[in-house]
Amino acid sequence: MVNRYFILIIYNLAIFPASVNSSSFSFEMYPIDVSVEEKITVPLSKLVETDVSIDFSSKIDAVFKNNNSDFLIDDWKTSKNTDYGSSHRQQLSVYQKVYAIKHGLAPNKIKVAIGYVGLRKTINDGKIDAELDIKQPASSAFETFSKRLNTFLSWKKDVDLFFKELSEVKEDDSLFRSIIEQYKMEIT
Repeated sequence: MVNRYFILIIYNLAIFPASVNSSSFSFEMYPIDVSVEEKITVPLSKLVETDVSIDFSSKIDAVFKNNNSDFLIDDWKTSKNTDYGSSHRQQLSVYQKVYAIKHGLAPNKIKVAIGYVGLRKTINDGKIDAELDIKQPASSAFETFSKRLNTFLSWKKDVDLFFKELSEVKEDDSLFRSIIEQYKMEIT
């Protein structure tokens, strides 16, 4: 089970009550510890429409529940800033769906939160802060993930398409160039 004492120590370093980004949230709203570092694997075909036989695996940091059987998935990030919250929420939109599939829940019964536990300045002054971001994923977050996943699946079916698109990347990256050069040598 989740060690609530440990979690409260982490969050009390800087989060509660000052750094929760909403006045309507309280950690006590989800008093029941459900799981920690829960590994979930589901067939990819349960997440998106595909005939590819691949499993999707995830590890959810912590899950809590309230007395109304609503769940909160908390994903801990040790990032030094909160700049990638949108990307993290895309990840959490997938966790919502995966968790719902595994446990037979309606996705709307699951909320998410990002627990930043290593916030610090670019120039290290020895202070580490924390923040709990409870903003929910945009309705398009899972759709964005699905589009990216479908791109990956198209590359899996047609490796030449992958190398064609990689060669069109407008970034001067020596690794990209090396991969493309090696691929061209191998196909000729």
